[in-house]
Amino acid sequence: MKKFFKQTLFISTFLLVCSMMQAQSVTGKVSDSTGPLPGVNVAVQNSKIGTTTDLDGKFTLNNLPKDAVLNFTYLGYTSQKVVVKGKTTVNVVLVSSDVDLKEVVVMGYGSTKKKDITGSIAIVTSKDFEGKANTEFANALEGKISGVQISRPSGQPQAGVSIRIRGTSTITAGSEPLFIVDGVVTTSINEISPSDIESMTILKDASSAAIYGANGSNGVVLITTKRGGNHKTTVTFNTYTGVSSVAKTLNVLNASQYKSLMTEMNHPIDASLYTADSNWQNQGFRTAASKNYQFGVSGGDEKTNFYVSGTYLNQEGVVLTNSVERYTFKANIDHKISNSVKIGSSISYNKWKDVNVDEGRKIGAVLSLLTGAPVTGVYNPDGTFVLNPIIGDLENPIGLLLKNEHSFQNYRFNGNVYAEFSFLKYLKFKSMFGFEQLNSTYNSWVDPFRSREGRAFQGMASISNTQNTYWTTENTLSFSKSFDKHTFNALLGYIVSQNDNSNFSDGARGFGSGAVHTINAATTPIPGASYSSTTGRNLAFIGRLNYSYEDKYFLTANFRRDGYSGFGTLNRWGNFPSFSAGWRLSKEEFFKNVPVINDMKIRAGWGEVGNGQVGNYSHFGLVNPGAAYVIGGNVVPGTNPSSLESNNLKWETTKQTDIGIDLSLLHSRLIFTTDYYIKLTTDMLLNKTIPTSTGFANAIMNIGAMENRGFEFAVSSKNLVGEFKWNTDFNISFNKNKITSLPGGPIQLGDLNNDGRGLVAIAQEGKPLGSFYGYVSQGVDPATGMIKYKDIDGDGKLSDGDKTIIGNANPKYTVGFTNDFTYKNWSLDIFFQGVQGNQIFNATRIETEGMYSANNQSTAVLNRWTTPGQITNIPVAAYGSDQNMKISSRFIEDGSYIRLKSITLGYNLPEKLVSKLYMSKIHLYLTADNVITFTKYSGFDPEVNFYSQSGNNPLKNIAPGVDYGTYPQTKDVIFGVNLTF
Repeated sequence: MKKFFKQTLFISTFLLVCSMMQAQSVTGKVSDSTGPLPGVNVAVQNSKIGTTTDLDGKFTLNNLPKDAVLNFTYLGYTSQKVVVKGKTTVNVVLVSSDVDLKEVVVMGYGSTKKKDITGSIAIVTSKDFEGKANTEFANALEGKISGVQISRPSGQPQAGVSIRIRGTSTITAGSEPLFIVDGVVTTSINEISPSDIESMTILKDASSAAIYGANGSNGVVLITTKRGGNHKTTVTFNTYTGVSSVAKTLNVLNASQYKSLMTEMNHPIDASLYTADSNWQNQGFRTAASKNYQFGVSGGDEKTNFYVSGTYLNQEGVVLTNSVERYTFKANIDHKISNSVKIGSSISYNKWKDVNVDEGRKIGAVLSLLTGAPVTGVYNPDGTFVLNPIIGDLENPIGLLLKNEHSFQNYRFNGNVYAEFSFLKYLKFKSMFGFEQLNSTYNSWVDPFRSREGRAFQGMASISNTQNTYWTTENTLSFSKSFDKHTFNALLGYIVSQNDNSNFSDGARGFGSGAVHTINAATTPIPGASYSSTTGRNLAFIGRLNYSYEDKYFLTANFRRDGYSGFGTLNRWGNFPSFSAGWRLSKEEFFKNVPVINDMKIRAGWGEVGNGQVGNYSHFGLVNPGAAYVIGGNVVPGTNPSSLESNNLKWETTKQTDIGIDLSLLHSRLIFTTDYYIKLTTDMLLNKTIPTSTGFANAIMNIGAMENRGFEFAVSSKNLVGEFKWNTDFNISFNKNKITSLPGGPIQLGDLNNDGRGLVAIAQEGKPLGSFYGYVSQGVDPATGMIKYKDIDGDGKLSDGDKTIIGNANPKYTVGFTNDFTYKNWSLDIFFQGVQGNQIFNATRIETEGMYSANNQSTAVLNRWTTPGQITNIPVAAYGSDQNMKISSRFIEDGSYIRLKSITLGYNLPEKLVSKLYMSKIHLYLTADNVITFTKYSGFDPEVNFYSQSGNNPLKNIAPGVDYGTYPQTKDVIFGVNLTF
């Protein structure tokens, strides 16, 4: 036994000595051109051995294998590998990578390096939203970019978003930014598949957007889709499935409480006939499912690159019957014929079907779920819909949803072909032809038997079609050359574009059965069939010059001359110049001793941009057909004037000044961007009310002026850069709006239900756009139970003279805050978004707290006034009276909120496992959207604007923040998988 112990000790000692002879120790120092670098990761390749450098840049590693390879990595620097090979000392000098600064950014009609930008531009790349569920591209922008406010005016899947860049600059003209996909203007953005997007560039100031001239005053969003490259073929498959539910429901009266209220209002309900106790929200809202599949292939060689993808989306809305089904096909191809000639094409085709629901009306689907009588069921024994017990011609809420079968069938083709010729090494000529066609058909059918409305007309059917065709041809010549310390880039171009739009509608009634739903099966046409067609053409000359000296001083000048057929002959052409400059202070000699700053640039710019979103024939004196009149006892066709001619009509012009600073610290671990801007809009395209003695009620004129000024701040930080990574992005934006001139006096708009109860909004000189207008409520009169209103004009009675501005829909600031955590194969993304200081006019409460009809009410009316002397904030029930439902400050609420917008947990399967499955990447993720909202707002959700559901309705601008039976926002839970082969 003793002998065995001695042998074992000898062998163990021998093996330990051999191991020590093979193991190595190494010390060293890591620095850059300015000195030692602390916190550098020093890892032994293919092992778990590693360390970080101390404050003096020094490190020590022990017990290294004899074939050790050291890997030095540090954020903002190019990594280095060093083979030890018996060395005991390894000193390394890392070189700054400046990856962010070298990034190429897509600009108008070209591209530039991010470090050379002199305007106010924001960039979002596919890396910012990969591995997350995005049904539309705006998801990647919301709350992520300072100065860009993205709101969802409705929770319907097909509702889209409203985008405002640095505030609203017009009253009644279009206010959405210009969207350009692969160089082609698009009229529809909701159906773009986020999986196809490579990057988005947002041109915020006039100096960067002036190259788009007459269309750039609302900002420009450039969307670039993915393309192939010189690499082996890559196949991706991305899919997700999810469920959605209403984020919040509202408390309304039950059957017993409703019957008591109706009795109090002298409309008692026979309890023996109406025994139900329906909660219409429980029946009308549902848990909705969604699924998405995307398949993509990309690759190429030195000659030809390609990217092809297809996407299918099926998404239900949380309101019964609401849904979207969408197919998307995308193909990008580039081919190099020779070293000097390149051709290519980008095409996309989309087909989608929308089944929407009616909202924003007194008998709309959502508001009816709140106001429907709870004492009825859905169906009568004969299968017809049960009617309201007091309002006998109104179906119950579920009947309103089910009685009308309707849907949109939409088709969109967007694409371009181009040829690019390079010669003399510094000249490039590019010719591009782009085309888009959008076709949308709406079909509606009302059953002739089940619904009261259908029985009254023996069924009804209608059809309407809108077709928009846009084409453009662009020819540009670009120049790029460097001379010693000077760099020049120039661009000249000529652009022609045309837009054709047509609209058709028809309807019929009188159906013998419910078997055929098309209008040809009816007996009686519905009067009002119509057709219209318009054409607008635009010509433009563009020019741009970029100059830089020593990579320190930058100058950019843009010029565009636009001619548009939609304006009068006297002002058809407009000129839009811009100038901007930049100074990179970090390149100066006096900054070389400031190692903490690796890049600092000051920017300043000024420019003019235009807005011509008023229609192709706005300056013409138009006539309407169909005005029949009698001659000699015979009815003959005729026309009547419909608009006033104005040959002086011209563009709105927005002049914008911007001053900004870009600062990068600690080897790009901290990046700051801040801007201050002033936007002045003059000659606003205003649909102005005019004296009826002219024969017209209103006319489009160039009158008025508006100002937006604000401050933007964004910071991006790499808090931890080791194996556990933590990145933070924060942005905050302040914007102040004011109408500085409005000849002719205030403009009032916003009749909620066309019932004469009053107008909710006003545009008034000296006040911000988005001001609410009405009476000032002074609460409930304890003696009478009626709402008291402030007597502003002092005449002792309630009149229009007592109306005043009662609220402001504009936020004081908007904020976004994102934290990304990564540890090994795990990732966690947490995103907060918020709006502060805005107000909402909650018109829904007029219907749910007004107590003037047989509508059901919210539980707030349980505290209503019932006896003299009672102190309460809810008035008396007064059937048929409008005293308590007037447009007033009673319905103004604080719309501020902070929302945990999304949480995404992701996991990449280990490479060894993935390779065994013949794949290169498998990513799993779980996302929760609209997790929790912190707000004082009493409605479904504070993110509302029901006027945004009405196309180009000017009330989008003048009356944002109105809630009137708006479709609620949803909470979503989504699970997804991304595969790469």
